[in-house]
Amino acid sequence: MPSPITADALDAYVGSYGPSGLSRLRLAQGHWQALAGQPGPGDPSWLSAHAGGRRLYAALEGANELRVYDREPDGGLQLLQQRASGGSGPVHISLDTAGRHALVAHYGSGELALWALDEQGLLAERLALRRTGEAQGQVLPHAHMAQWDPSGRFVLCSDLGLDSLFCWRFDAAAAPTQRLAETSQRWRSASGAGPRHFRFHPRLLQQLYLLNELDSTLVWLRLDPDSGALQAQLRLSSLPAGHRDTSYASDLLISADGRRLYALNRLHDSIAVFALAPDGAPQLLGHEPTRGSFPRSASFSPDGRWLFTCNQRGNSISRFALDESGWPRFQDQLTVDAPASLLLLPALPG
Repeated sequence: MPSPITADALDAYVGSYGPSGLSRLRLAQGHWQALAGQPGPGDPSWLSAHAGGRRLYAALEGANELRVYDREPDGGLQLLQQRASGGSGPVHISLDTAGRHALVAHYGSGELALWALDEQGLLAERLALRRTGEAQGQVLPHAHMAQWDPSGRFVLCSDLGLDSLFCWRFDAAAAPTQRLAETSQRWRSASGAGPRHFRFHPRLLQQLYLLNELDSTLVWLRLDPDSGALQAQLRLSSLPAGHRDTSYASDLLISADGRRLYALNRLHDSIAVFALAPDGAPQLLGHEPTRGSFPRSASFSPDGRWLFTCNQRGNSISRFALDESGWPRFQDQLTVDAPASLLLLPALPG
């Protein structure tokens, strides 16, 4: 588990709903400092960075747009590129480990877009657009997250509307338009569960955890390394036993040592803390209040010593220190309008 906190300078970027746009903060010696950001409409609800940390990518949910920024040595952002995302309501963007491709999940249109990036990390070409499924009466597809598996051979995408987790083969060496397979494997959750976000185990690379938004459950899954088929191994609630009030799960993180998993509950406004056994099996340990309303996303500091929650309706970001046992201990809170996504990066050398 993490050792006592040491404070290195971090650049923190916050994507918010409403006119706040993309805020910029500096966290140094344990203190926050607000700096000039990129205000404006468009709802940048998810942020990612290039592996080298020099490029920042924003999915603008309300503008159906992707933006690429250059990070300057002082942490400032220079807008380099704006492109239509390829669908409606982009809510998640992720990059492959080589920094040559990006995946974009579209909640509004239920589509997954694959983009090629050039050597400068700019969006070069949209290579594929895959619809997760067709509407079935009033049931509509809502893609929520897309990510490569650790091997880079598969692309997974969760769909809240279709209660499914999809898996496509991916081949980075194939011709550009053939890198993402046309057809996918499909795993179905319980009806009405609402798959939202998922994470792979950092050591057991064929195991992953899926958080269902609508029924607030965590599913432990295994990915077959040959076929890409998914198999559920265990399903647990992310809420306290006996809890009956409405709550919506949102995001989850796994510690780098693979011993703890953290899931967010909105309306219950808590961090559910799970222990992960050596074989990957999760066990709910308890809950820590977020001290803010409607936690939408969670982030670790780069060294894994701090955990942050973006409390969307509480207009705040809560900071927690992870103690020796991996339990989040509340430290402080910063006022930010309607935060949706927080990205923390080491300050660049001057």
